[in-house]
Amino acid sequence: MRSALLSCLTFCLLAALSGSAAGAAKERPREPFFPRAGNVGYDVANYKVDLTFRAGSGKVRALAMIGATATQRLSRFSLDLFGMRVTEVSVDGEPARFNRGRDKLKIEPRTPVRRGERFETLVRYEGRPETVTDPDGGHEGWIETNDGALAVGEPIGTASWLPCNNVPADKASFEIALTVPERLKAVSNGRLVGIGRDPGRRTYVWWERKPMSPYLATVDIGRGRLTKDRIAGLPSWTLIDPLLEKYSLPILAKLPEVIRFEEGIFGPYPFDSAGSIVDFAPGIGYALETQSRPIYLFVPDLTTVVHETAHQWFGNSVGLQRWPNIWLNEGFATWAQWYYAERHDGRSARQIFRALYKVPASNAELWEPPSGHPGTAKNLFATSTYVRGAMALEALRIKVGTKPMLKILRRWATEHRYASANIKQFVALAEEVSGDELGPLFQRWLYQRGKPLPRG
Repeated sequence: MRSALLSCLTFCLLAALSGSAAGAAKERPREPFFPRAGNVGYDVANYKVDLTFRAGSGKVRALAMIGATATQRLSRFSLDLFGMRVTEVSVDGEPARFNRGRDKLKIEPRTPVRRGERFETLVRYEGRPETVTDPDGGHEGWIETNDGALAVGEPIGTASWLPCNNVPADKASFEIALTVPERLKAVSNGRLVGIGRDPGRRTYVWWERKPMSPYLATVDIGRGRLTKDRIAGLPSWTLIDPLLEKYSLPILAKLPEVIRFEEGIFGPYPFDSAGSIVDFAPGIGYALETQSRPIYLFVPDLTTVVHETAHQWFGNSVGLQRWPNIWLNEGFATWAQWYYAERHDGRSARQIFRALYKVPASNAELWEPPSGHPGTAKNLFATSTYVRGAMALEALRIKVGTKPMLKILRRWATEHRYASANIKQFVALAEEVSGDELGPLFQRWLYQRGKPLPRG
């Protein structure tokens, strides 16, 4: 998220240098940044969403079916949902009692769900989805555009349009059907498996069958040509706002080469489709690694495409257990863009590292907070998460060598494919592969306050 902004910040830094309850599901207490998000009483396996968008009013009418397995006996449980008017809830076909709490849909099934039992919750709802303001002042959730709407979810915005278990570690498959006026197109994650045609409207059915965190789900509704191609042997769908098409197409044409390059480093591309979304939303200008189909809210540059594509391995396939570990997403994707430049006749990652290390300790933007724990949700997308985070990986490369470093990254992407992992596990893998004691290095680069010392 906000990778284009961070690319600019990195460039500017370099330029400056060159110039100078029992039976009830409990809330997740161990998600420190968003303690109200999620529910520990169940694991979601799949979401099925049928959403109709009304272009004139901006309202939606939707039916969501959530298939899950109870991890404890459930006499009541909750889903995350911001705003919206819920009109019907059932559990396994039986009407269920429900009420609303702050950002929650609280559900009491007629028959308690037994531990280990699979159950399906149906929620019918409608209204005008909300735009969410992040702790850092950024915007996400459901965002209206000049010709339709888009949905971006990092870190918690998906609950603005979909009742969900809104934590990164609870991955599921998603089937999203979007009914829109016939003059518009509708894109989401995964493969386009069908287009329904009715008088005056079209229904686009998308299926992401690989596990996906809720925050990686996307919706984009608007004008433009929905094109299908093949990229690196994969079906690929792209939708570009006509206002941005002319300058976006030459950059997106490089996506096949970017995927092949990253496959050569990190292993096979983890999903069964690819593509891009380019849209224009006034006042919002970031990119997001929405699964299988990144969304760019500006004309992307090659560096941003490399960054968001790297996230398909790091952040999407290998997901987070908790938000404080976001270095595993953003530090890795930023280092990938440095390494791509190095291998394509640009400045090497080592040169970038050395130039950045000359930034004085007084530059809090680069060095604070430590990338291994941003401290608060306000700092999730801080410059240090990205840039100091990438420097941590280059410091690892300097310590162990390039071949062991690339082996570490490939094994990380392979051994935790479609799962969630944490920093402690990465450090253990790096030590196993390298044979070195790396605790001091990671302590210095990920957790030490201020500018890391050259050696531990």
